This record gives sequence, C-alpha cells and structure tokens, in this order.
Amino acid sequence: MSQVKTRYGFEGVPLDPVPAGTNLLVTGPSLGGLRQLSLGLLSGPADEGILLVTADVSASEVVTDFEAVGGDADPGRMCLVDCAHESDGTESDRVHGIATPADLTGIGMSLSALYEQLYDDGLQRVRVGVYTLGPLLVYADDVRPVYRFLHTVAGRVRAADGLGVCAVDPAAHDERTIRSVAQAFDGTVELREGDAGHQLRVRGLSGQPDGWVDVTL
Repeated sequence: MSQVKTRYGFEGVPLDPVPAGTNLLVTGPSLGGLRQLSLGLLSGPADEGILLVTADVSASEVVTDFEAVGGDADPGRMCLVDCAHESDGTESDRVHGIATPADLTGIGMSLSALYEQLYDDGLQRVRVGVYTLGPLLVYADDVRPVYRFLHTVAGRVRAADGLGVCAVDPAAHDERTIRSVAQAFDGTVELREGDAGHQLRVRGLSGQPDGWVDVTL
C-alpha cells in the first residue's frame, strides 16, 4: 500500500496528512469554532467510515452540524454513540444511546460494536471522534478513568489504522486535567479566535506547519 493511502488528509484545513493510526486532541473555545474544526477533521472521502461519540449535543444535532461543515452523513458510513440526551427517537443499529456520559464502559462497548459493524461493511478506514470530552470529565470522579477510556480508544484506532479526533475546551478544566488527557494522544491541534479570525497550531506531530496559521471555519 502506498504512503499516500495510509495517511488521512483534511480538506479545507491547513494541516498536512497524518499517518494512519494517529490520535489528535483538539483544544479551543467551545463557542469559538471548536465543534466546526473537530467535525471538519472527521470529514473525509466516501470510502471512509465515521464513528462519533456525542456528549454535548444529540445525535440528530451533530449530524446536522457535520453536514454543515461539508461532511457526508450517509448512514451507510456514519455511526454514532449518543450519551448527551435522553432518547430523541434516533436510536437504531447505527445510533446507540447511552444514558449518561458517566457510563464509560457502555460508551466503550458501543464504540467497539459500531467499529466492527463499519469494518464488516467494508469500511476499513474509520475516523473516530469524541465531541466533547467535557461531560465525560465532569461526570467522572477524577481524570484517571477518562484517561484509561481514551487510552483504550486510541489503542483501538492505532491498531485499526484509523484516525482519532477528540475535542475539549481547556478553559473549562484545570491545567493538570488537560495535561493528563493529552497524554493519550499523539499530538494536539490548538485553536484560538482573535480579531483577525481563527488560527490553529499543531504540537507533537512532525511535518506540520510551524506556529499559528489561519483557518476558515
């Protein structure tokens, strides 16, 4: 397999393609483009699957947001774990509902089952996302169970040559928590919003643009 085919690209985002198996932590203001950037990184070609844990908004809302950033939410390639709200009627074999973000075991089991389903459907390249980590951290007694959950998810992504993208607003948590969470990832994509618009920079990954670069969200 060629090197190009083993990498994941990001159309419309000023990042170079990353190797298969890469896990990214996206940090930034939740009301300042974090959702748009995270979902944009998860958007990919039609021959890639999408597996998304939504902890802040319902499954139906995140599908709308995903399509708004140009993503293809074809149910044949997209599966969701909804732990944000009580049932909104969207549960199916492609959408698993979890009663609370505190149920990390249940979320992990649904992720594994849906990952296998996408793989069985012939989608061997899968982008896996969590938006956002905030509720998981709030409901947990401390950061350790969330780190273990993320470490397990990242390991699954790495073993399956997938792409992991998880988002968090660092302003909502203490610095120690963010540092602990970041250890589960290969690199961090930082987002900021200023008078000139949105900018991002990458930490921990080689072959990426240096410093802050403009990004349109």
